[in-house]
Amino acid sequence: MNCKNLDVFVLTYNRAEYLKIMLESLCTQTAKGFNIKVLNNCSTDSTLEIIRQVQEKFPDRNISVITNEKNLGNAGNFIRSQELAENEYTAIFHDDDAIHPEYIEIAMNIFKKNKNIVMCTGGAAALYNVDNNNWPVLLKNYNLYNIKDGVYLHLLLARPNFASNIYLTSAYKKVKYEPEKYGKLHDIIFNCQINLLGNVAYIQDTCIRWRQSATNDSNVFHNGPFPEEAANVINQLYFLNKEHNFFGKALLWNFAYFLYKWSMLKRFETWKEFMNRMLRNINGGGVFSPLEVFLYSQKWYIDFFNMLILKRADYYRKRVLRNYGGRF
Repeated sequence: MNCKNLDVFVLTYNRAEYLKIMLESLCTQTAKGFNIKVLNNCSTDSTLEIIRQVQEKFPDRNISVITNEKNLGNAGNFIRSQELAENEYTAIFHDDDAIHPEYIEIAMNIFKKNKNIVMCTGGAAALYNVDNNNWPVLLKNYNLYNIKDGVYLHLLLARPNFASNIYLTSAYKKVKYEPEKYGKLHDIIFNCQINLLGNVAYIQDTCIRWRQSATNDSNVFHNGPFPEEAANVINQLYFLNKEHNFFGKALLWNFAYFLYKWSMLKRFETWKEFMNRMLRNINGGGVFSPLEVFLYSQKWYIDFFNMLILKRADYYRKRVLRNYGGRF
């Protein structure tokens, strides 16, 4: 499949060893013709030499490098990719992961068959040792999250994996990155905002090997998320998800508790203090009323809701399931 209408940006900073694995995973894709653009955030290691080696090994691939004039930081490099994106479709991949060899071809075919899709994403395997060897055949079932229910389905079924996203460029350039508001959780809201512009396809199988390490951003907390950032995420999800208040509120409660535990926010404040950030006020702000906080805090009540949520998730999985050839 010729994908000349796709530009793949690989954002990198001082990860030469890992970058080689990512680039080789792109060069061994079954899809052809797409452009690989390494967005180099002023690396000081052997990044440029690694890129040169991969270019020589795969001369038939369109690999180029763009080096920023100064280090823009992690979020700044994403914003720079938005400025540079100009082809019809844009993929944004991280430098330390590896992409399934069939993923780009399958994703671009899904775009081709569904003209109202603005983003394709896929499942990820979180691994400490990522390589580009012995990939199994990629199963082609996917969920289709529509505009109306998309944000709700992010919480009910599965959230898009930011590291595997391929975008319709016109949509990608419209949504603003807001790390100053959401910290390193900004990808959660970014994915939701994209879904408000069109449908999102979520390929269920492992499309990306997502590198983990002791210093991985998801595994360290000195740089957040902090209580205000996590509360901002929950508040914004509520604002984007008001049409599904009955089940949506319980999902948000569960997600808020997950963020509180995962981020170890107890270092800063108690669960009660964290929930006070999201209490409804007379100005209409906040998420939960005092009564809802009381009820969701009762184990029997939240257990009852979670039983209903499991049944609803099963219903929606069947409703939004598609296969490569069309709907089941």
